[in-house]
Amino acid sequence: MIVQQLKVEAHKVVTIEPTANLKELLAALDSCGFQHIPVVADGAFYGMVGYADVHKAYFESGNADQEQFLNAMKVEAITVNKNATIHEEGSIEDILKAIDRVPFIAVLSEEGTFTGIVTHSANFEMLRDALGMHKPGIRMTVSMPEMQGSLLKFADVVRKYSNIFGLLVLDDDADFGYRRVSFKVAPDADVDAITEDLRQIGVRVFHVTR
Repeated sequence: MIVQQLKVEAHKVVTIEPTANLKELLAALDSCGFQHIPVVADGAFYGMVGYADVHKAYFESGNADQEQFLNAMKVEAITVNKNATIHEEGSIEDILKAIDRVPFIAVLSEEGTFTGIVTHSANFEMLRDALGMHKPGIRMTVSMPEMQGSLLKFADVVRKYSNIFGLLVLDDDADFGYRRVSFKVAPDADVDAITEDLRQIGVRVFHVTR
């Protein structure tokens, strides 16, 4: 389950209750170092709140007494992104759609209980793993026809010379009907031989990074 793998568990996440005042919120934000934190009470997720929301509310209030404003205003009054959630059984597509415009997404159990968050950094770490960035090797990028069986033929060719690390397949916008594939091979793999064999099956190598 991809959400469970990427999730920061609830007990590791700094949260704030909706009934807390903004002075308490700023103290919590300062202590954890994040720009936004979840608003949670009794296991229920109410949304998120951060520095920008405090500043916006203060300037819109017209209250010149900053201390009075921070003590009187409650977190629930400035909470945003109440629907930025995903269930524990969610897919990678669900994560990427939900996290596009928010700092993080809250993970909810089947019963609707807050169980943690998925952050942008977790998504970047997943991408690094997909690209094989944590392993040494030679990165090759190829363009192949979008035909049934083409990816299998490509893999059969490369596997004659090396294991394939961190394969990532993308649409190639430059050439309709082609896929762009980025992958790593072992540091001692024969790149020239791989390139020639791939050419024989209609796959073009257009970038190599050693």
